[in-house]
Amino acid sequence: MTRSVLALVLALVAAPAAAWLVYRLARELGFLDAPVSAEHEHRRTILAALYALLLLLPAFLFGYARRWPRFWLLFGIASGAALLFFGFAAVLAARRLWKLRHPALGLTEGPAGSGSGPAPRLPDRSPDPDGGGSREGSTPESP
Repeated sequence: MTRSVLALVLALVAAPAAAWLVYRLARELGFLDAPVSAEHEHRRTILAALYALLLLLPAFLFGYARRWPRFWLLFGIASGAALLFFGFAAVLAARRLWKLRHPALGLTEGPAGSGSGPAPRLPDRSPDPDGGGSREGSTPESP
């Protein structure tokens, strides 16, 4: 058996095991569960983008340093496009997460980037502790 055939057989045997380990890791980290909140969803997106960056960036830089052979040029283009996509997704998720954590700074945008400033605050619609419905528009009772 030649060295390349041995590497192919090893890859074919190891691929299902690696896929199973990635599945177990994703399940244990909570990636396969429904997001609990919007903050949890954005954190997960950022983490997935960082993993993609760690996976794709070394291959992309190695290929770029070796001046991608013609055969691997499409792989380099796909790798670069994936890096751009995941980088954009991470920046977008980080920005949305920052807005969720800092709502008091008023950096929410108006309709279609109209530049109208911060969005108005909505009235408090929390239920009345006495069970009488919403507190919106109610006046405190005098004794």
